[in-house]
Amino acid sequence: MVQWGAVDISLNQLPIPDWGLLCPTCRYPLVGLPTHRCPECGTDIDIGALVRPWTRLRPPRFTGAERPLPDFGLSCAECGAALAGAAGDSCPDCGTPFDLERLRPARDWFIVDTSLVGRLSMPGVQSMLAAEKVPYVPVNEKSIGEIYAGHGVLYDRLRAPTEFYFEILWLLRQAREDLEAVRTAAGPPWCCARCGEENPGHFDICWNCEAARA
Repeated sequence: MVQWGAVDISLNQLPIPDWGLLCPTCRYPLVGLPTHRCPECGTDIDIGALVRPWTRLRPPRFTGAERPLPDFGLSCAECGAALAGAAGDSCPDCGTPFDLERLRPARDWFIVDTSLVGRLSMPGVQSMLAAEKVPYVPVNEKSIGEIYAGHGVLYDRLRAPTEFYFEILWLLRQAREDLEAVRTAAGPPWCCARCGEENPGHFDICWNCEAARA
């Protein structure tokens, strides 16, 4: 059972929702079926094994048409004021019109990378999207070690459906606010007594040498 907001998503719900799943044996569409058995070939279906990170299990929480405008972290191009709370399609401060559809990426999928997530870690963003059941596809970026020595693959970019663009902006803003709150509560950075490396205030172990905070 996965919870997001006030909605529970059960992978075992019947009839099977329109998640775009196909029978792994005969490719029969698994939608609207009253049981977890393929009516075409008789295969017992393990829904959890078929659901992938890019499976669309729900509609987006935000479309960009909501008013008052949710806090997507957007600012007015004219005066720089926050657009959150706008009752219409104009800046609450200076009245300059804005068009959110022009901000939405034009293609069906868009790239989520460091230019969008800022100081958040990409593994953390990936975990957040998975927990919220926002579809995504990891984009493999091979390191030099991967190419020459067979070491691990780095995921520093994700692809997400453009229909989830504003929800992802909203989730990233919330995550940044939560991170800032933790850092503020933890106090200023500290310097490791062993290696001299600076660490965030909420770290109890040095990220560089793993020495305990003095």
